[in-house]
Amino acid sequence: MTKTEILSNLGIGSGINTTELIKALVDADTAPQKENLDNLEEKTKDKISTFGILKSNLLDFKNILKDIESQQEYGFVGNSSDTTVATLTASGSKAGSDINSSLTVTTLASRHTLTGPSLASPSSTVGQRNITINFGTWSADPTAGGGQSFTSNGQSQISVSATASTTLTDLRDAINNAATDSDNDGTKDVLASIIYDGSNYMLMLKSESGASNEMKVTDSHATPAYAYDTTDGAQLTQRVAGVNSAFTVDGISMSRTSNSVDDLFDGFTLDLKKTTSSAVRISSSVDLDGVSDLLTGYVDTYNQVMLNLTAMGANDPVNPENDGVLIGDSTLREIRSELREMSSTAIKGYEGGPYYLSYLGVSTNRDGTLAFDKGQMETQFKSKPETVRAFFTNNYATSNSNITIAAFDFTNTKPGTYAFATDGSSTHTIGGVSATKSGDNYSVTSGDPQGLTIAVANGSGVTSGTIYYGKSFINQVVDKLDNYLSFNSILDQRVDNLNDTLSTVAEKRSSLEARIESITQRYARQYSAMESTIASFQETGNMLTAMLEKKD
Repeated sequence: MTKTEILSNLGIGSGINTTELIKALVDADTAPQKENLDNLEEKTKDKISTFGILKSNLLDFKNILKDIESQQEYGFVGNSSDTTVATLTASGSKAGSDINSSLTVTTLASRHTLTGPSLASPSSTVGQRNITINFGTWSADPTAGGGQSFTSNGQSQISVSATASTTLTDLRDAINNAATDSDNDGTKDVLASIIYDGSNYMLMLKSESGASNEMKVTDSHATPAYAYDTTDGAQLTQRVAGVNSAFTVDGISMSRTSNSVDDLFDGFTLDLKKTTSSAVRISSSVDLDGVSDLLTGYVDTYNQVMLNLTAMGANDPVNPENDGVLIGDSTLREIRSELREMSSTAIKGYEGGPYYLSYLGVSTNRDGTLAFDKGQMETQFKSKPETVRAFFTNNYATSNSNITIAAFDFTNTKPGTYAFATDGSSTHTIGGVSATKSGDNYSVTSGDPQGLTIAVANGSGVTSGTIYYGKSFINQVVDKLDNYLSFNSILDQRVDNLNDTLSTVAEKRSSLEARIESITQRYARQYSAMESTIASFQETGNMLTAMLEKKD
């Protein structure tokens, strides 16, 4: 209890509640600053939260776009009259609707499979030995006896070493770790595993399918238990020979090392499932339902994102309380502008292009949202099916089969169509930019095709062609979104700046509280002195009154 309150309670002094008076005076002095700080803190926290929601919306948009991209729709489908025998699937940018063929499958490709020897458990040791595996073709199973020969296919051999303590499990892992993918098809040349036949455990080796991928295995041990060759003997047992697939298309006999055939029809993969004595019909046709669904998904997602962004920056001229948290924010305007511009961006680097989103029946409404017309898309597809591919799929192609794209810079190489020409000696250009020759490779380090390297078969001669390097529409939108979603992006920087503002608010609030305490103490001293003076005056008055009463 302050001194002024004690005097007031005793009925001495002014009788004013100076505590409440001082508080009122201090509040009047500091309330505007406190209100400003409270408002700034609240608005800053709201902006931080809204930027978090904005980034989440953009990330959701990106994930949906990546999912759409992964569908790889081309507007064409493959059909088979018996999918248990074979399937035909659109798998590339050259898919078309001109396939209508008869197929008979006589043999399925198989993987060369070897097993042995039998051991009591996976932890049994295999003995000290060096094992080498080569790949190629056997004229016959070496266990058949006499005259077998092996012809290498040129793939890299693998070698592993086992010690006295190496177990069957260790040997399996060593082979798998040493295995390579010599033909760069995504499958290693050999796969090692352990099988259990009900009594014993044994090593199993499987090569890639095809007659040219069989295995020759040498074993350095005096007792070569893991050998499969004509020198050390065939201690391993052949379970399945390496065999090519054999099939007939429209009366033409064909063979492949695999049951998945991707070089028969441009843009399609034929997967052989089982043999058959009667022919099945395989064909291709136009099917835009999948494309339509994905385009609808894109338009709906885009519209929802744009509606959310619009709400964040909304301006209500009637009631400012309904304004968006990010009204007038330059970053929000930039993002909305970038996304809107994408709808009219040229998709370059595709044959017959450039293409635009409008070619697929997607148009922009007056309010900035998108609309999709399936009928317009179907009409456009009939004349320019490449438009659909340009929406979904990146393009790396050339007009000359002797020219291939050896390398590009995904950041610096700009999508486009580039003419390539070389005189075979000193003059080489890619897209009009002078190119440097190194062996059969030609590369440029400036201009739009910067980072592009072209490989030419037997490239010393005069050669020309067209290079198509295109980023799909989906990929271009994802690139835009990554600018805002990457680490330390402009959104991250904005949030960091807002957090700095919160720190400044906290510092100013602390200073204000110290000022309030100082003002309160100053007023308390002043009013305490006033109350003491008034009390003194009252005491003097009481004494004079008493003296006058005695005289009466």
